[in-house]
Amino acid sequence: MRINKKITDDLVDYIQKQYEFNVEDYPDMLEHLLDLQLCIDEAVLSRYFGNTKESADAKKYWRQHLKFETRKTGRQLLDKINALQKQSKDPIKIVDVGCGDNDWKEHFGKQVIGIDPYNKNADVPLSIERFSKEVIHSSCDVVLVLGSVNFGDKDTIMQQMTAAAKLVKPGGKLFLRANPGITHVNEYAKWVDFFHWTEEYIIYLAEALGFTVNELTWDHPESDLDTPNGNRYYSEWTKT
Repeated sequence: MRINKKITDDLVDYIQKQYEFNVEDYPDMLEHLLDLQLCIDEAVLSRYFGNTKESADAKKYWRQHLKFETRKTGRQLLDKINALQKQSKDPIKIVDVGCGDNDWKEHFGKQVIGIDPYNKNADVPLSIERFSKEVIHSSCDVVLVLGSVNFGDKDTIMQQMTAAAKLVKPGGKLFLRANPGITHVNEYAKWVDFFHWTEEYIIYLAEALGFTVNELTWDHPESDLDTPNGNRYYSEWTKT
């Protein structure tokens, strides 16, 4: 189960103050509370990343192609994928995990399958865990995980990255953009539990999932101080 620590701690604190119960002393109560926090977390993520008035207001903060010409996950990534296509005799297969508005289709058309449980512009409205169970593993040349595996606890991150990694064929690429724990400066993001990625954890996870790390740096140039909500890690992996 995905755990949103912000919501869970708030619910536990409320019950303690309002009813003078320590939830941890009541296993059944704790179990139901965790179910409730997951329902609230789903609603929070859907409101922020879906197709509502609130998510539309928020897109200026998380839109995938912000500063496309200068960031690693913009023009430079497009050039890398185009180079991979030139090396292949067949059209490469790309899966965009948490595709948002599915912007990469603008560049690669039907070669991209965009999956996203919250955005109606996705080709497949599923989470990465569910999608990975329904497709052939080791069938994709490129898997994009650009800011989409960023929410919840370490167990959730491991589960989602494992599901994404299973899609990549040997020699294929996984491109990662990861948030170093920065909450977006937006009223609708305050209850989103952003995972705190680190360089060490990116390297550990890549190796644990059978990948070589080809590059690990910042998404935006470090000289660019005008980056909404701070910079992000960028990493390129190759499956061994």
